[in-house]
Amino acid sequence: MGNVRTGQVIKLDYRKAAVMLMSGFIALLFFKNSEAASRFVSRGIEVSVTRLIPSLFPFLVVSSLLLSSGLGRVIGKTAGKPLCALLGISGEGACAVLLGFICGFPVGAKCAYSLLGEGKIEKRECERLLAICSIPSPAFVIGVIGEDVLGSRSGGVWLWLICGASALCVGIFLRLVSPLPTTPSADSTVCVARKNFSTIFTSSVREGAESMLYVCAFVIFFSAFLGALDAVISPFSLPQTARALLFGFFELTSGSLEISALEKSSRFAICALTAGWSGLSVHFQTMAICSGERPSFKPFILSHAVRAVIGYLAALLLGGLLFC
Repeated sequence: MGNVRTGQVIKLDYRKAAVMLMSGFIALLFFKNSEAASRFVSRGIEVSVTRLIPSLFPFLVVSSLLLSSGLGRVIGKTAGKPLCALLGISGEGACAVLLGFICGFPVGAKCAYSLLGEGKIEKRECERLLAICSIPSPAFVIGVIGEDVLGSRSGGVWLWLICGASALCVGIFLRLVSPLPTTPSADSTVCVARKNFSTIFTSSVREGAESMLYVCAFVIFFSAFLGALDAVISPFSLPQTARALLFGFFELTSGSLEISALEKSSRFAICALTAGWSGLSVHFQTMAICSGERPSFKPFILSHAVRAVIGYLAALLLGGLLFC
């Protein structure tokens, strides 16, 4: 017993030391490069105000409204039937996937976690949904990456289709290797609590504002982090591709801005890679929204890594045809 306890203490000490080292590194990075971090904070605020809030906040409110009113269940059980059959998920889960594909992250993840909290899906299905439904919104991919980075709205459409198809591929694979257990339908026993529209609407706006605050906070912080990091790596004159991948690893929007400086022939594939991964900023946004007793995020992170590879390979195949 003494050896087991000693091993456990050492393991916990290593984990604590890693957290302390990471925290110390971030603090030192900011203290030494505070001016560069401040400049990038301004860029993060601009992106949040001009890009994220207009394209995301209404959908965060609408998603809460759909779930609270019960209409989301109706949508999931009707329009989502093909997704239920394809991915082996429930009708409620299909609603989260549909909203995630249409509205982009973190709307789908927020819906999945809300369904878990309401007892409409099990924890394992929530983890499965998080691995599938978190993709960039068509408004962001087409309007920002397509127009500003690729110089083509049609290229943005294809990029969004690649993101959606890679997520579905992951979902199909997970269904084949680890199918979800079938549970009896709760249609006859689970009903929506009776609330008037004003109560549901005000609650949805409040929840949407809270989620939007999380999203903007992480985007601004990671912009500041990348500004401080940029001050450190600038003297080394990294190749632009490496620089774009580094920025995209942490934050998708900042990575997209760096990709726009690449040769046009290589932008599409790199965009697919970074969009599939989505950036650590999005990963932490999702974790923040799914606070409290939350599911495991290992499938979420692994699925994004796999989707990045699938998207990159698919974009290499399509890129020569689309941008020749």
